Amino acid sequence: MKKHIVDTITLSSLSLAVLSIIESCNFNFLISSFLILSCFVLDALDGTIARYFKVDSTQGKHLDSLSDMTAFGIAPGILMYNFIYYEFNNTLAYIALLIPICTAIRIANYNDETKEKEHFQGLASPASALLFLSIPMIQIFEKDDMVIKLINNPVIISILIILTSILLIMKFKSFHLRIDKFQNNTRKIFFIFFSISILFIFKYTGIPIVILSYVILSITKTIN
Repeated sequence: MKKHIVDTITLSSLSLAVLSIIESCNFNFLISSFLILSCFVLDALDGTIARYFKVDSTQGKHLDSLSDMTAFGIAPGILMYNFIYYEFNNTLAYIALLIPICTAIRIANYNDETKEKEHFQGLASPASALLFLSIPMIQIFEKDDMVIKLINNPVIISILIILTSILLIMKFKSFHLRIDKFQNNTRKIFFIFFSISILFIFKYTGIPIVILSYVILSITKTIN
């Protein structure tokens, strides 16, 4: 029964990811972004519940990987392709193929690890997806003309895609943000409060700032 609860959450995330792809292809970019964001929440939830119930199965791991690939690789990739092509009518849209390709490599490398470690290797795929889903949100909700001008640039978005894709497959250590990893770690708790403050002040525009901070802190090993 406990295993079925976790699998249901995982499959719900997969279903929302497919819906995100459909909405993206219908050029409903905001809805598509919110659906990927929902997958992010469900991914954190199913992992927490699985650890709480001590549920561990090969099938569950495969389902989780397939769900993550769809939600954090394919869906953001199609979102960015459609966004660049629709908004700018630019062939740079094909650079979005790097997102699912590098996410697949990232997930394969993660699954190849025989046991859980204290750190991830490279940028976590949900963090990559968060960055890309924030782009349509910033375009719609941001009031600052300078930020809008910056984000409404296919070259800038393409550079973000390339850099993020590289970070997905790099071997630097990135720290866990799981709740059960926070015990007696004041620096991780500080990062969470910092992130909440940034998001409170800058709203959706704060997402890239938080992701950038996460990468910098991981690479410089400021947080262990």
